[in-house]
Amino acid sequence: MVDKAINHPLTPKRRWFLKTALAIGAVGATFGSLVYWHRGLSHGRLTPHGRDVILGLTRGIVGPMLPKDPTQRQAALEAHLSAMERYINGLPAVLQVEINAILGLLGNGVTRYMLTDLRGGWQGASDTDIERALETMRINPLPTHRLTYQVVRGLTCMTFFTQSTNWPGTGYPGPLDV
Repeated sequence: MVDKAINHPLTPKRRWFLKTALAIGAVGATFGSLVYWHRGLSHGRLTPHGRDVILGLTRGIVGPMLPKDPTQRQAALEAHLSAMERYINGLPAVLQVEINAILGLLGNGVTRYMLTDLRGGWQGASDTDIERALETMRINPLPTHRLTYQVVRGLTCMTFFTQSTNWPGTGYPGPLDV
């Protein structure tokens, strides 16, 4: 039999559960709408936020292999963006939705800071800031952060290294004639 006179602080009441559920729902809806607002893909094309994220990630992951000349570097980055769009559009719809969500998380200021500790946007960040952000994701104790890092690194590397125009900058001479 339960004594109703006992009002222990660790026994939550129904109203407390309702208030907590509403608060969690509001926070989740806010983050969800922000991620949707800054999504990375729309109708099979990279959005401006998605382009910024991909460019920042590319600078951080394969930056030393990009051309040093600013004009050639910009051309290589634009070619990489086009290749990334083609690659993502060739994936199953489920993976496209997941990549869109990841790009949205990294494109939104609040969630980008939570994942990477990068305060400003990808476009205005220095190469050192981007390297630090990627390292923050890579060694984070939370598995979601590490998984996000592995996904964006895998996408960037697969897309970059499958373009034969990038091979000379990596030191790869191309396939051997047999």
